[in-house]
Amino acid sequence: MKVTYIDHSGFSVELKHHILLFDYFRGTLPIWSPEKEILVFASHKHYDHFDFKIFDLISQYKKIHFFLGSDIRLSGKYLERNGVDPGVKAALTNLGKNTQTRWNDVTIRTLRSTDAGVAFVVEAEGKVIYHAGDLNWWHWDGEDPDWNRQMEKDYKQEIDKLAGQHFDVAFVPLDPRLGRSYDKGLLYFLKQTDADMVFPMHMWGKYDTIARFLNSPSGKKYDGRIADIRRTGQEFLIGGGTE
Repeated sequence: MKVTYIDHSGFSVELKHHILLFDYFRGTLPIWSPEKEILVFASHKHYDHFDFKIFDLISQYKKIHFFLGSDIRLSGKYLERNGVDPGVKAALTNLGKNTQTRWNDVTIRTLRSTDAGVAFVVEAEGKVIYHAGDLNWWHWDGEDPDWNRQMEKDYKQEIDKLAGQHFDVAFVPLDPRLGRSYDKGLLYFLKQTDADMVFPMHMWGKYDTIARFLNSPSGKKYDGRIADIRRTGQEFLIGGGTE
């Protein structure tokens, strides 16, 4: 399995028969075999998680399907206004919160985000992949204490649905804008789940946030399970190569 960090919260996961592309909005994509099935995921409509350019991939890859959070509402006229052929809707599935669907031999589940849209759990080729989107413990200094308490409750409620589950790869926010609370969401996810390799994301290019986490008293015990992302386009081979 090959994981490529594209930018921000954008990653691709290359398996033997499938490519999973998550929350791509900028950066350089790898070139994949046209024989592989491309599954494109956009968790929600925020500019740093979704861009109409994902639909350009249709001209390159014929075996492609798009799974979009249900807040990404794309009418034919809206697509046309943004330079996209409305025919793309035939290759598009909207997914709401707490749903499950199957696409050929791939199973997709969603969780409710604590911000907008959904998080994804994808099972493909015997691998289980989690992409949080903006599902995170958003604790902001200076925010109303009741709001922060509700955020904690909402986040834990969603992550508890994954309690004890094994993930081969997980993509989870580690946002330095949250100050002292930057790692609350990641730590709770690690505590509740069994994840082999976790890729921090939503770091706004501040990759030293990973070292900050791994050097902290709470984070250091997860050394070896946290991907050391240093640049866009970085590739990681996990559990052997891809074909």
